[in-house]
Amino acid sequence: MSSLLEDKVYAVLSETTKRGVYPLHGYKYGLYRIPVDLTSKEDIQSVVSSLSSIFKVDVYADRIYVTYRWKERDVTPVKPEEWKEVELEVTVEIVTGEVIDIIYQVKPLDYFPDAYWVKNYRVKADNNAKMVIDTILRSTIIGEKLVKDWVKRYKMDEQTARMRLEGLTPLARSMEVAPVAVQQTVQQVAAAAQQVQQQQTAAQVQAKPTAKPTASTTAGAGAGTGAGGAHAGKGIDPNFTKNRQVAGEHAGHAVWGPVNPPQLLGIHGTYVAVDFDICVADGACIEACPVNVYEWFETPGHPASEKKADPARETDCIFCLACETVCPPMAIKITKRS
Repeated sequence: MSSLLEDKVYAVLSETTKRGVYPLHGYKYGLYRIPVDLTSKEDIQSVVSSLSSIFKVDVYADRIYVTYRWKERDVTPVKPEEWKEVELEVTVEIVTGEVIDIIYQVKPLDYFPDAYWVKNYRVKADNNAKMVIDTILRSTIIGEKLVKDWVKRYKMDEQTARMRLEGLTPLARSMEVAPVAVQQTVQQVAAAAQQVQQQQTAAQVQAKPTAKPTASTTAGAGAGTGAGGAHAGKGIDPNFTKNRQVAGEHAGHAVWGPVNPPQLLGIHGTYVAVDFDICVADGACIEACPVNVYEWFETPGHPASEKKADPARETDCIFCLACETVCPPMAIKITKRS
């Protein structure tokens, strides 16, 4: 999550990337909106207990204030007795309710009158605020509720949802012991994921055709890249540039074969590569991308889905890996340009 935050405004759809950093009267302001509830006293106390071991935590009305403090030392003078030291802080505010807002402000340096000599203060404060937010999401019941929401909304399994959360919170500090409430929520998430998988399996059995597959379908499955083929469930081939050849071009990026529409569509892109033959069009990558690399591309007749997330603006990629992390079928491979 925090690795995606830069000094610019992003307008995207994902609940964990609808955020920005705004200049406001010398302050820097960030807002995260999390589509889960935090209303019960037990849940609020769980968050407070989880964070109190490493942060200063205060609760007022419907707000939880999480403050991180750090010291800066100026050792420029030759004599140690002339060294300067100051304690700085940044506070993250959790607004509880049926939808959670997480807000922070980076105060001007002159708020700390003895810290005029501190270098790169705004950058440090901004990074520390992101670290606090990542820790909140990774180590409290808020993150567990978000995982549960993804399992239900996107029909993904718990492991994939947790990988997504970890990918979006790279600055989180580890907590020694998870609270009991979090452990209980983990069990609930696991039960929900198991129920979703059972429902999907039952739906697949009911939808199974009685007729024999056609020759074209059999050929597509035998190729090992279409839905149900040997490649299904394994994710994109990380060595596709060595194992495949360029079969064409689309929207300014390479298409790696084999290609035989509508069953076989190949891998689109090189640095931002999407295996169209296992893409299920869940849209997680489009929501997660902070620079709008992807756009929908219609693929009628393809057995996995009839539209794909096409890396139409591959050259705009900032290699944050958010899309690769959140893709349920692991159809995306990001390779940073050398």
